[in-house]
Amino acid sequence: MPLRRGMNGGTTCAIRGIIMDKRHFLTTGLTLALGASAALAQSGRPGGVDELGRGPQSAEPKRAIPMRKAKTTKLFLTPPGWPNAIAVDPANGFWVQEQRHDGEREKAWLLDWSGKLLNTVVTNCQNTSGMTFGDGCVWSGANGASIHNHPEPPVNGIFQTDAAGKQISHRQIPFGPANNGGPCHGLAWQDGKLWISSNRLESLVRIDPKTWMVDYMFPHTVLPELKDRIHGIEFDNATGFLWQVTGTQKTDVPNYEGYTPKLIKYDTKTGDVAELVVFEPGSCDPHDIAIHNGVFYGVDAGEHPRWSIDNPAYQRAGWPPLNSPFGGYVFRIDFI
Repeated sequence: MPLRRGMNGGTTCAIRGIIMDKRHFLTTGLTLALGASAALAQSGRPGGVDELGRGPQSAEPKRAIPMRKAKTTKLFLTPPGWPNAIAVDPANGFWVQEQRHDGEREKAWLLDWSGKLLNTVVTNCQNTSGMTFGDGCVWSGANGASIHNHPEPPVNGIFQTDAAGKQISHRQIPFGPANNGGPCHGLAWQDGKLWISSNRLESLVRIDPKTWMVDYMFPHTVLPELKDRIHGIEFDNATGFLWQVTGTQKTDVPNYEGYTPKLIKYDTKTGDVAELVVFEPGSCDPHDIAIHNGVFYGVDAGEHPRWSIDNPAYQRAGWPPLNSPFGGYVFRIDFI
């Protein structure tokens, strides 16, 4: 607002071309302020807030997430490899799929409830990071950037393979380039629908596997202590909740010794974290989980990113280098 000295020595100002002296200026300002206050009082809205009544201290308080603990019990070893994904075939047992970094074709093993090998299916998925079983097929999620000397773009997407080893389909995660929808880090089956944990979308996506149309999605948790280690998922048909593997690493303690595995329980109606499960020290390192008759199971790949493979106590003859003491084990999860 321009100010200037008046002819009689007083200060004048111009408002929209109107010249007024100091007395008139103060009177006008007071009138405007009183009018604004009256309007504010009439609206019933307190001062210092925006149009929706939000003030600087009106942020919603952080919601406390219910927590409980769990421990693991080793059941049996898979065939040698890095078993990175597990799913239930109710009539037969567990499907477990390996991941590789050398680009060789990857195996999915059907194991009975005691670990006996019933079937082996070889898939075209690369660096499998999540799988499930549904409609008589193995569904495998690729994370192809973790393959040595991978092509560009990497081999990503979802591979559908039948129990005889025939590839039925290979399709990309939606909402991306036609040849590269980004990597997957978990798959789950829900009554004919396929859940996908999409790294690129940072979301959990439910899709119709026949039409490949998305019918629902919500973002992964954004809680900083959980979002950095997002892995396998499982849908609990009995409760309607979706579970996801996560965990936290101590900044000053590397490797298995400084890691705490966790599970996130999502309310699929809201996308909210409904519960957090923290594993007891000395537990297996879950990379994926499966649920059968209300019992939770997991698999420890023995290949955890950024953990050293130089601990001789973890190594096993005939196996690739392992960096977890329980690498290769299928285990039961017991909630405490």
